[in-house]
Amino acid sequence: MITTKALAAELGVSIATVSRALNGKPGLSPTLRKKILSEAAQRHTVINPTARMLATAKSENVCFAVYHLSGPVSKDPFYFPILMGLEEETRQVGLQLTISVIGEEEVKDASSWRVIQERRADGVILNGPFVPASFILKLHSLGIPVVLIDNFNELLPVDAVVPADRSGAHEAAMHVLSLGHVKTAILSGPKDWYSNVERSAGFTDACVSKSLDKPDIFYGLDTTFESGRKLFRKAIKKNPTAIFCVNDALALGAIEEATSMGYSIPQDISFTGFDDVEGAISSRIPLTTVSVPREFLGKAAGRLFWSRIDDPSAPRQRIEIATKLIVRESTHRVKKSGKSK
Repeated sequence: MITTKALAAELGVSIATVSRALNGKPGLSPTLRKKILSEAAQRHTVINPTARMLATAKSENVCFAVYHLSGPVSKDPFYFPILMGLEEETRQVGLQLTISVIGEEEVKDASSWRVIQERRADGVILNGPFVPASFILKLHSLGIPVVLIDNFNELLPVDAVVPADRSGAHEAAMHVLSLGHVKTAILSGPKDWYSNVERSAGFTDACVSKSLDKPDIFYGLDTTFESGRKLFRKAIKKNPTAIFCVNDALALGAIEEATSMGYSIPQDISFTGFDDVEGAISSRIPLTTVSVPREFLGKAAGRLFWSRIDDPSAPRQRIEIATKLIVRESTHRVKKSGKSK
């Protein structure tokens, strides 16, 4: 006999794909379905009861949830590509994807969230580094499968898919340092957001490895364009020649403020962002940034979710997705004579 998990590995398909073939659900090509059923019959496949739940779930929905988003997901440059990747993955296994923006009321009492209360979804994929841990733990205690995207906490017993935040920021720092910069600063959002912590640490580690002073870190209430402008006004008092921002929105806001104050970018100050959202390349000064493959984050989260549904007792997984430094026009070799205005 062979388990669905082992059969999926042998055939090179997802566990959810095997489960749907065995339970007669849509979303597979006739050829693939025939191949899976043939192998399953020959190998006397043992169907995990939880895997069967995936294929026979009452709602056949997975919820893509974002906490505290100010606008629609379809217009968000970071989350929309993630949603597209996840949507493609769910379509392949014949499930539906619902979208929910979580507010303060849902966070206060997860059991009152209509998605859960009315069983509108068989599990939740939570996005963002600032989803309260108490909310995540409550969902877990209710037996709701949860996968986090762009968030991780050692104390939370749930799966997660994250960008390689620390190594990506380290690579960005090494690029800046190779241009001769020694006085650097970091613009960040709240101290307790996972991605902010990891990205700041990666950049700082690179500076320390070169025997340089740790960069000054300036924290904002969020990571928006406007916060970038405000934080730059604080950071410039320390006279950095290069500024690393934990996301592109902060970087673009900071550049806007710097130019309005008379600085020439990148000749006076180099800027580096993180994420590589659409505005990074189309801005007046194309932004050097760390590219996050956001669509692949969504696909990876979907696969991790199907795996959790099939084997709920498996050890918690944290999947890290590689990033890539994209050098554009916002970084420049440091001026020997310092800044000029």
